[in-house]
Amino acid sequence: MAEADGLDVGAEVEKKGGKKKLIIILAIVLVLLGGGGAAAYFFLFSDSDDATSGDAVSTEDAAMVNAPSIYLKLDAPFVVDFMVDGKQRYLQLDMTIKSRDQVQIDAVKVHMPLIRNSLVLLLSSQSFDALQTMDGKAALKKAALDSINGILQQETGKGGIDSVLFTNFVMQ
Repeated sequence: MAEADGLDVGAEVEKKGGKKKLIIILAIVLVLLGGGGAAAYFFLFSDSDDATSGDAVSTEDAAMVNAPSIYLKLDAPFVVDFMVDGKQRYLQLDMTIKSRDQVQIDAVKVHMPLIRNSLVLLLSSQSFDALQTMDGKAALKKAALDSINGILQQETGKGGIDSVLFTNFVMQ
């Protein structure tokens, strides 16, 4: 009689079993993906000594990487004169230094006369023609950074200046 009414009792049982299997499979997949994600997170972001034994990074250095940048403007502009083809030429340069270490910024303030002297000598030794090119300016920035970090290394035992920024660069 159920068959005559068009009802198939066996079809309902199969549908429920199919949905149950699908739910179970999805639950297993979600558990596996969650476990795999958690394992990857702990493996990649763990702070164990085994993971960092090759290149040990101290927590102080790691904190410096995430610290905000601190800028210090070197107050008076640097003015240097050049003799080019019998004519007097000038360079006026404002510099700002960038670091993530407040202690090193304070050290720059303490040793400012020594740093300014070194930078004036560096600027005076440059070629006027070379400073007109981007490569010459980039080389000057690197030389100024090396000079400042060299003085800090000598005086404090640590460099710590990340970059030198030219905030004003005028050549006449």
